[in-house]
Amino acid sequence: MKEAGNNNNKNGFRKDNAINNFKDNELENGSILAAAAHELEQMVDQVCKLIGTPLPETTELQRQVLAAFGFGAVYSITHRDQLVEPQAHALSIRMLIKPFNYSEQQAVDFADDLIRVASNEEVHPVMNTIIHRGINGHVQFAQEDYEALASNIQEILAAVQQQG
Repeated sequence: MKEAGNNNNKNGFRKDNAINNFKDNELENGSILAAAAHELEQMVDQVCKLIGTPLPETTELQRQVLAAFGFGAVYSITHRDQLVEPQAHALSIRMLIKPFNYSEQQAVDFADDLIRVASNEEVHPVMNTIIHRGINGHVQFAQEDYEALASNIQEILAAVQQQG
């Protein structure tokens, strides 16, 4: 018969400690993702300043290019912060919803496309290149090398607009 007030499970671990540790981990994960999401928003804002076009005034093509570039930044943050795949996926979707204003379904679909493209260059070589340039762009942003970041994104936009 169980003693009243005994919070130990059959292995002798305190249940309330396990629950508190789980809650602490969830709060820490939430904080890490919130900080990463904020960093992505700041990067997108900076990139838009560097190209001289506020995000709401970009064309759909520019917005897609900037989102793929931002996805490269997600990849960079994922490795830096040692995020697991579900966290990286959530961060990607979050970035596409805010600041890019895609609907939830559009963001999920676009994130899945970006993941597929990032993992197989042959699916869409241009988009794959943009994603990889976004990885470099995140490093440039983190180092506050805005001149290199501006050059990076402007080269991409010029090349894509020539193709389009």
